[in-house]
Amino acid sequence: MIKNIFFLITLALLTACGTEQSDIAQDTTIPLAKVDKTLKADISVQGYTSTMDNIDIEFLGQTIPSTYSDGKIGNSRGYNWWISKHFALKSDLPEEKVTLYLELLEMAYPHYVALFGMEPPNIGRQRIAVVYGSSRARVREAMLDDGFLRGVHKTAGGETMFYNRAGYNFPSHREHHQRYIVIHETMHAFHMALNGHSTWAPNWITEGLADSVAHHVYDPKQKQLTVMVFDRAPMNYIETGLKQYYSANKPTIEQINDDPALKRGLNFFIIHYLLSSPERAQYFAYFLEQLRLANPHSEATLSTANTLLKQTFKDWQAIEQGFADFVKEIKPSFHIVSGPWEQNGNAYWLRNTDSDKLARLDINPANTATHPVMDFPAPAKHELINIANNNQAAALIEFEASHIHRGEIGIALQLARSEHNKQYRTTFIGTERPKEDHLLSFTVIDGERIVIESSHSEELKTLQIALTPEIKHAIAQNNLLGLNIEIDQSQLNITVKAKYNQVIKQQFAIPLTKALSKSLDAEKISLLSKNNNHAITPYLFSHISLRQRVSGHTQVTNPWLFKQSNLLSRLFKTCQQHLSQLNNCDTELSNLMAKIPSTEQHTSIHTELTLILHHYIKQLGHNGFKTLSGFDSHIYFNQQDAFLRVYNPSDFDLKMSADVSFLNDNKEIINTQHISNVLSSGTHNLDLVLPKDTARIVVEQQLQWQSLNYQSTLQQTLPFFNGVELTVEHSKSDKGNWLFNVTLSGPYSGRTTGTLTLSANSYEQAIAINSQQQAVEIVPYEEKTYRFELAPNRLLNLVTVTALLDVDGEAIKIVKHVKLSH
Repeated sequence: MIKNIFFLITLALLTACGTEQSDIAQDTTIPLAKVDKTLKADISVQGYTSTMDNIDIEFLGQTIPSTYSDGKIGNSRGYNWWISKHFALKSDLPEEKVTLYLELLEMAYPHYVALFGMEPPNIGRQRIAVVYGSSRARVREAMLDDGFLRGVHKTAGGETMFYNRAGYNFPSHREHHQRYIVIHETMHAFHMALNGHSTWAPNWITEGLADSVAHHVYDPKQKQLTVMVFDRAPMNYIETGLKQYYSANKPTIEQINDDPALKRGLNFFIIHYLLSSPERAQYFAYFLEQLRLANPHSEATLSTANTLLKQTFKDWQAIEQGFADFVKEIKPSFHIVSGPWEQNGNAYWLRNTDSDKLARLDINPANTATHPVMDFPAPAKHELINIANNNQAAALIEFEASHIHRGEIGIALQLARSEHNKQYRTTFIGTERPKEDHLLSFTVIDGERIVIESSHSEELKTLQIALTPEIKHAIAQNNLLGLNIEIDQSQLNITVKAKYNQVIKQQFAIPLTKALSKSLDAEKISLLSKNNNHAITPYLFSHISLRQRVSGHTQVTNPWLFKQSNLLSRLFKTCQQHLSQLNNCDTELSNLMAKIPSTEQHTSIHTELTLILHHYIKQLGHNGFKTLSGFDSHIYFNQQDAFLRVYNPSDFDLKMSADVSFLNDNKEIINTQHISNVLSSGTHNLDLVLPKDTARIVVEQQLQWQSLNYQSTLQQTLPFFNGVELTVEHSKSDKGNWLFNVTLSGPYSGRTTGTLTLSANSYEQAIAINSQQQAVEIVPYEEKTYRFELAPNRLLNLVTVTALLDVDGEAIKIVKHVKLSH
């Protein structure tokens, strides 16, 4: 979580916490090793699902790679550095955990890019820094080493710090949360890497996007990560959101935006609502870009976002009504009645066993829901599972070998839920009374027998049947059992399957009354477990009939698998910026976008978009160059080296000619450089030869794309702004006095006040404290120089400058030392 001064955050236990630019003591600048290695991260992306095909991970030990933390992160006792293509992980965890987290982050990376609409500049030569310690105490150590005067907030599971743009994580006892926290916190670090900070966005964006992308399902066997999952079981933000929504009397998006309190579930709902249709997703992306370019300071972020929302979306009241309707219709498929349940892919298991308590997980997918239902890849077909229609339910049990002899595991058909519990499941306000629900359960006991039990019913007595010796022998060999249930008009047909060389079956039936048969629904089941770590995978007809996402070198990050989203985005922006010249363009594009959810129409939509592109070129001419081409160019720095970053998202070449001038402090040109390139699709980093004493870079660029031409001027002052930094220069006056120029910069956002203290010491003998102090007040992006003077004294050898600052509500300490030579 990101902490802004205008947010009064109520932190949730062991969830991602407030990002802080917090108390910092920095004695020296940490030298960076240049690690410019190109590593592979071959990820197949279809919709919100990423599949790992191939990844390079390299162990660096104590070599510190170049990251967006820009020298503000160092080594720690027992920690080592590991790198992948886009990330640098500092960790004291075992190699298998380091590998898991870097794989997760690389699989999440394409979705970070898609949600923010851009990559961080220089991502090919810098990495996003991540710290993952083995415990809260060990993470605290790492943070102290990096200059922070405290560790992760006491109620948080992780923090991403403003000062060095690095995420700090430690493992909770929940395995799902261990993955969640690194995906969430690194999204914040990605956000900061885009333009140095994240306070330009309000809470519902910073936390909403991070929580949404981390609301995931991970399949370790297939190395497959699905992000932006709306409907799942562990850490269920649907239930959190519904409780917050109804407790707050159904707030609007505007009210949520303007409320400084953190409401994770409400933020989650807004993000999913705005991204749930192709048209709203385009408006949201355009709004997010306009907000980033506006770059408001923290005290103006909420009001700026409020204004831009209403300016961007063409009918704001319709958006608000749509949001209310969206939330009203939400029906979660999953409800953890009692746990603690973990999830790997489609398999569920108990994290901690309790020999006395039966854990229950209800699964009730809504047939008429307008929101995504169980929106992660369905379980693969299995030879031990029979399910061909919606009168069948099944479960694949994967036994933990050492636990086969103990515990209970199985499924239940839900017969009826009490009126009280029905109401509870609507708002999740109050207390649930699960003992009032009526279930028909089928549980495997101690790996020996199946018990069939009906609660609150006299129609069915408790029954049991022993597993055959052949079934038990097969289970002992491969630890798998298929439990298949079919609802017939007069009976339940149960088939148990296992395999040893061949599939072995055991079948039996249970007679049903007509009334009981009608009350059963194979799409409404519960998973049951007690005193074991067995994994159970439910099979429902509605889930296995979903389109399976397969691997392949695809990079389609939208949920509709629409391959021309980039072209659509460029045309959408062009329409928004030239509405007066492009008659009825918004209606035309709106009608096209309404067809996108139908994948069968994608080819025809692409044809129409191509025709629209040519029409816009003809109508707008050179005035449409920037949005139609989608090009972007800026001056950035790779450590001390300047470069021109040019992005060409189109399929057509971009011809570029640029004259670069390097000016000194007197605004005199001290050198020039000419650039001439034909740039294909993608990102191009064009090196600028930076002469000594350069104070400003000016780039006059001329571009050609298709039949269109464009000219613009870029300017960048040096040094490149990097937030709060302290530098000290010293010299002697004509009278022999020591003169100190202390320069302070920053921050990115918020008011900054504090003190600068200069003190002098001797190596040779103890002397009285000799110090001077000045008050500090500095605004964002400002640079101020404070002057100190010391009378000559041969005993003085070391001067220390200490900055104690309050930056946007956070206390920071920066220390610099100067050795005096007489």
